[in-house]
Amino acid sequence: MMTITLLTALVASLTLATVTETAVAANYRQAVETFYAAEAAVEFALQEIARVEDWSDLIGEAGQAAFVEGTFQDLVPGVAGGSTVHVAVWLADRSPEPKDDAAPLRVLSVVGEASGPRGSHRAVEVLVEKGDSSAVRVLAWRELP
Repeated sequence: MMTITLLTALVASLTLATVTETAVAANYRQAVETFYAAEAAVEFALQEIARVEDWSDLIGEAGQAAFVEGTFQDLVPGVAGGSTVHVAVWLADRSPEPKDDAAPLRVLSVVGEASGPRGSHRAVEVLVEKGDSSAVRVLAWRELP
């Protein structure tokens, strides 16, 4: 009887450890997928930004930010799969001060934020500078807390 009780306790503890490890692995996988979705949304936005000649058209009035959001498949064409990650991208002027109204935007902040299942939430910010040609130069890239 004592042996059966000990074996039952051992099996119960192993089952609990397995269930816990499975949940931890699933949460980690969701966090990584959410982070990659935020990075991919920023990368896609950078490709679109590179095509725009005057970045002032992206922002609108001074002090405002441009914003777009939706599911990952809706924002990034050609993506297959059933991801439930929701992404948002903000653009804001980060040109050095003082800035007169006639000067074109030179530095943009591109923030990509993604929210996924199980409460996963990740965000990245990229500061980009307009080059002399249509090239976009990345000044800084960081993950936001």
